[in-house]
Amino acid sequence: MTTTLKIPKAAVSMLEGTLAAWHVSDGQSVSEGQLIYTLEIDKTTLDVEAPAAGVLRQIGIAGTTYKVGDVIGEIISE
Repeated sequence: MTTTLKIPKAAVSMLEGTLAAWHVSDGQSVSEGQLIYTLEIDKTTLDVEAPAAGVLRQIGIAGTTYKVGDVIGEIISE
């Protein structure tokens, strides 16, 4: 099973966010609830945790701005 990672809508007026940093390398195993990336929105940052356990596949590039709902990665269950 694959869990898609999308830019979340963290605020009512939020239209986009910047993928500030990945905290887990591409191809690395992650646990549910583990910090996987940081998102910059407006004047704050949001630490995002893995919604499932598995292997992380990065699609988004750190430092790039994405629209809400854009796919930035996936977690493939082991």
